[in-house]
Amino acid sequence: MPPTNPRPLTSGGRLLRVLAPGLALLLGAGSASAQARRAPAPDQCVTCHARLPETSGAGHGFAAWRGSPHAKAGVGCEACHGGNPAAASAAEAHRGVVRSGDTASTVFFARIPATCGRCHAAEAAYFRSSVHYARLRSDGHGPNCVTCHGSMATTVLTPERVLGTCSACHSAAGVASVGKSREAAQVLALVRATSVLYDVVSTSAGARAAGTPARARTLIADAERHLAAAAEVWHSFRLDSAAARLNAARGDLVGAWVALGHPAPRETGVRIPARGPR
Repeated sequence: MPPTNPRPLTSGGRLLRVLAPGLALLLGAGSASAQARRAPAPDQCVTCHARLPETSGAGHGFAAWRGSPHAKAGVGCEACHGGNPAAASAAEAHRGVVRSGDTASTVFFARIPATCGRCHAAEAAYFRSSVHYARLRSDGHGPNCVTCHGSMATTVLTPERVLGTCSACHSAAGVASVGKSREAAQVLALVRATSVLYDVVSTSAGARAAGTPARARTLIADAERHLAAAAEVWHSFRLDSAAARLNAARGDLVGAWVALGHPAPRETGVRIPARGPR
């Protein structure tokens, strides 16, 4: 699954990362004593698990979390696993936490979408409309968020890697229709190409000393919305619908490029036929 909130492959995610330092300065303004009063309590999950060797299961999981978007956003262990990060003892910290293989666990395989959906509501809603989710609910053999993103949300599949991941089921020897893995890889290639095009056009718009024409600003904003919508609808695995939104974003960006005074580009790159947004 492509990444969504945070959305590293869409304009919304990039814009948030650009704005975040300024927002932090604004929100953090004030006296040192006021900042000290707002300082969060020490996270005992982090303090304890940081001492574990990475060769252990918990230590390896912690290392993956520490480098993840979740850690950067301040989303701690308790958000997914439960427990009490302010507890003074391990027993109290782990109260209510059960192993992932237990059906009562919030990170049990079939319950992962509900847990991730607490924050990633739009993506979870689309996923619940998918055939994958229906299969996961019926016999537990469908994929979930972890299949594509990893347990700590550290992975965004490339077009190349999605072929291998999807082919585990979508193959002649698998249990699902053949050809979907290649189609998914094509749509991800379109995501990558459209994302690069957005960067080029928005950078060109920002570099104009005379200011950005109103039409270019409107088209860039429309492209941003289409990119964000494509990232969300991807999680329903209606690939034609995601491709339609990406093609619409590309059309907006080409229009913005021309509105900025550049010559119209030749038709190059990946375009996926689509039946229109659903």
